[in-house]
Amino acid sequence: MSIEQGLAPLEKTVVVPTTPDRAFTLFTAELGRWWPLATHSVAREQATDVRLDGAVGGQIIEYDADGPVGSWGTVSDWDPPHTVSFSWHPGTDPAQAGHVTVRFTALGDGTEVELTHTGWERRPDGAAARENYDTGWVVVLRQFEQFL
Repeated sequence: MSIEQGLAPLEKTVVVPTTPDRAFTLFTAELGRWWPLATHSVAREQATDVRLDGAVGGQIIEYDADGPVGSWGTVSDWDPPHTVSFSWHPGTDPAQAGHVTVRFTALGDGTEVELTHTGWERRPDGAAARENYDTGWVVVLRQFEQFL
């Protein structure tokens, strides 16, 4: 088992028809309202919610009907309505966590939402994980866009 070196950050961008403040709030405080839990969660069909505690050190926690299923990550930067960053390890060892930064920038009468996922070198399956997230983040951001 070798650790992948030099894997480029994964970057995804969407433009949504709302203000940076509303986009930031929806992405963070209302995460459970739009996140595609049936396909993008640890518990899959049993998942009922995911919540992001909005502060540095806050946790991203997935829930099922019985309560917390597990931590997906920890907030490392909290600058509403501009940026949120967090470690990212749903269903994996936190020692192998990647890092996600989401930036919200006013653009005309909408908001550009730019997601950057790094830290692939910490995972023994870094290249495969990056490839899966390349399509996974598209699904997630499409769901985010459609919710607005």
